[in-house]
Amino acid sequence: MKIRKSGPAAAFVTTASLFVGAVAHAQSFDCSVDSKGSNVSQTTTITAPFSGTLIGDFDAVNNPTGTQTRPGLFGGSGNNPIPYTASFVLDGELVSNPLGSFTMDVDLEGLQVSISGLSVDLLGASIATLPATVNINYQTFRTFSPNSLFPGGVTIPVPIGDATISELQAFQNTKSAPGVLTVVKGGGYAFTAAVPVDLLLSAEVLGAPVAEKSIIPGLLPISGTLEFTPAGISFTFSISGSDSQSQPITDGAFTNQPLALPTVIPTGGTANLLISGAVTEVSTATDLTATIVGTGTAPAVPGDLDGDSIVNGNDAALLLNNWGGTGVGDIDGDGSVGGADLAILLSNWT
Repeated sequence: MKIRKSGPAAAFVTTASLFVGAVAHAQSFDCSVDSKGSNVSQTTTITAPFSGTLIGDFDAVNNPTGTQTRPGLFGGSGNNPIPYTASFVLDGELVSNPLGSFTMDVDLEGLQVSISGLSVDLLGASIATLPATVNINYQTFRTFSPNSLFPGGVTIPVPIGDATISELQAFQNTKSAPGVLTVVKGGGYAFTAAVPVDLLLSAEVLGAPVAEKSIIPGLLPISGTLEFTPAGISFTFSISGSDSQSQPITDGAFTNQPLALPTVIPTGGTANLLISGAVTEVSTATDLTATIVGTGTAPAVPGDLDGDSIVNGNDAALLLNNWGGTGVGDIDGDGSVGGADLAILLSNWT
């Protein structure tokens, strides 16, 4: 006599028999950076060439004792603009506690990892400052009040205070970045990957942008370790690399910004001038080292009814035991446990 199977058990056997080869070995983890435990040290040089005019801050009504500028060695009168060429230079070390997140897929069977959606704020939602210098070269001119001669053709570095860097973020620009896992003696895994990113940079000097949401392509080489925890994974990895890029600037004009120019002949004084011009290009050079630590949790998997982050026979048993009922096993939320819920469970079988 043959026994005919029917009901949910038959549905399970039939559907499972069609589910050959659909087993997924990789586990996905939503990872976040622990800002307090992470740090970034970055030596940054930003250079922005520009040109324009210098002029004294004399004003017959509001500043009658202010500086006047006149071209050449002799003659002339009034307050006249002096042509110049120059470059902003920002140079220094930034130390910060970064913020960020990414998704890591871990395949223990294939010993592979994949990183996607990486987004890291390297400044940790803060504003950084770097000392700024203007290296300026001008035609020969004179100032009055103070009286001084400024011989032309010589580049003079002029400290102008601090520049502000309001944005320095890295965004992954590929769908995924594959990496390799190796088993570590004593437990855990080591991994390496290289993540292509776009660096978003915004910086300002003298009230004018030398970089405003500039996009700089780069590559973050990552190496570190991960361990499995009851909640998911914990990870530590380091980033080390250097890069240099140049980009044109289309909106870098500034007008009548104060510039305290040290006198040349004689020395010891200060000529208070106004500087106007336009930044045409920004070049950046960076050396980056970072230690990033954090945790990752497995996102909820449809069909994982017992909460162990995998979908297997235990979950199927829970669903079948509640077939036709409500609650446990009602994956699609239609108020009843049935064939549609079983299909979802099997599609996420691990």
